[in-house]
Parts: sequence; C-alpha cells; structure tokens
Amino acid sequence: MAEQTEKPGAKTFENAFSELEDVVRKLETGGLSLDEATKLFESGMKLASKCNETLSSSELKITRLQANFAEQMNLVPDDDDADDEDS
Repeated sequence: MAEQTEKPGAKTFENAFSELEDVVRKLETGGLSLDEATKLFESGMKLASKCNETLSSSELKITRLQANFAEQMNLVPDDDDADDEDS
C-alpha cells in the first residue's frame, strides 16, 4: 500500500486552481439558477482562499530561505577580508 503524503481531501495548489478555473468558466457561461450560481460562487471563494493561503505560505518559506542563505553568506569571510587580517 502506497503511503500518502497528503491528508485525504487535501488539495494541491494546482488542483485547487484548476477547480477555481472551472468554477469561473461555469459562472461566466451562465444559464445557472440563482441557487446554483450562489453555490458555485461560494465554492469559488473557498478555492480562491485556499490558493491564496498556499501562495502566501510558499512566499513566506521562500523569504525565510533567502534570509537564511543571505545570513550564511555573510558568515563566510571573503578572501580579501582574510588577507586584511593577516596584515
């Protein structure tokens, strides 16, 4: 049995975004009852919120990685700095 890395029902960003695109397409096409359109709109808002959370989380991770990398680069002395200390 293959091990799952995602919780059951959890959506990847790509899946949620694809579903959001489908919802938007259906709403733009029209021909829906008010109740159907309202339910689709609600579903779309939840999907948009999920996508936004995922993007924000990824942005935060990238920012932290960049900050850690910059900090590590500042800890490594330049060759010029090492020469200056010997003088």
